Amino acid sequence: MLAVEAMLLSVVATLLGTVLGVGFAWVGCETFVKRALSDATLRIPWLELVLVVLIAALAGLLSSVLPARRAARVTPAAGLSLD
Repeated sequence: MLAVEAMLLSVVATLLGTVLGVGFAWVGCETFVKRALSDATLRIPWLELVLVVLIAALAGLLSSVLPARRAARVTPAAGLSLD
């Protein structure tokens, strides 16, 4: 459950960042680059973006390993008690 949550969080954050980044790049290209270079085009590197999303999912999965191992060692009664 922790692994799925960590992967979902990292993938959603990566996709949101990618969409915002591409949006800002498009605005910057239209605003600044097109005025200076009229024949410039915006090229989106789809393969690299997919690779970044996959690496982020793997990083999210790996980041959940230590908390999951730590949580598995604690009994439910000990986890609910206040220290």
